[in-house]
Amino acid sequence: MANRRSIQFLYSPHNRATVLDCSFVVDSTNGNGLGIRSLKPSGRIASVYMHTSATPASGNPNPESGIIVVNLQDNYNRYLGGYSGYNSPLTGTNISISGSAVLTVGAPYVITSVGTTTQAQWVAVGLSSSVLAQPGAAFIASVTGGGTGTGTVQAPNSAGIGIDHIETIGDPNTANAYAGQLGGMQFILACYKNGVLTAPNNNAVIGLNFYLNNSAQGV
Repeated sequence: MANRRSIQFLYSPHNRATVLDCSFVVDSTNGNGLGIRSLKPSGRIASVYMHTSATPASGNPNPESGIIVVNLQDNYNRYLGGYSGYNSPLTGTNISISGSAVLTVGAPYVITSVGTTTQAQWVAVGLSSSVLAQPGAAFIASVTGGGTGTGTVQAPNSAGIGIDHIETIGDPNTANAYAGQLGGMQFILACYKNGVLTAPNNNAVIGLNFYLNNSAQGV
């Protein structure tokens, strides 16, 4: 899907500038032993690991809480920068929109099940008329309840993601795989809140973006 302002090429003064990104759900108790779930890599991102209370999966060093380990499939000439974004977790408690006085006017909610509620009925409780009703779609409640059908929503967790920023630890440019070794560049990242290393709340979604130079001729 594209929009009218989409740009086909990345313009950069760097030779062969490359952007990699990924998103994942923080899940320290998941039985997969990764400390995360639902990794969606774009580009050549091999794995992402966080602290787990389960048996660590093969390759997971099980870092302390608040640390993220990202392994790329390839080496790169230079790490040029990056950024992160977050999606707040939900409360985990479904609310039926057909109830009375179950929503707060002006508060945000996220659809967890469309159920038998129609598009028009979702719009009646606050969903934008230009947004398709589907799980994950957010809206601002315009009524306190009394909707129609079996649709459910959840409110955002008041604790939010639990962190305020992510930093890179060390120099990633020293973490390329050396001759004869498998793998690629590795990033070790730390999550902080008010200057203290802090684990993001479970079920929060974290997005990471890496801006890299992929040329052996330098930047």
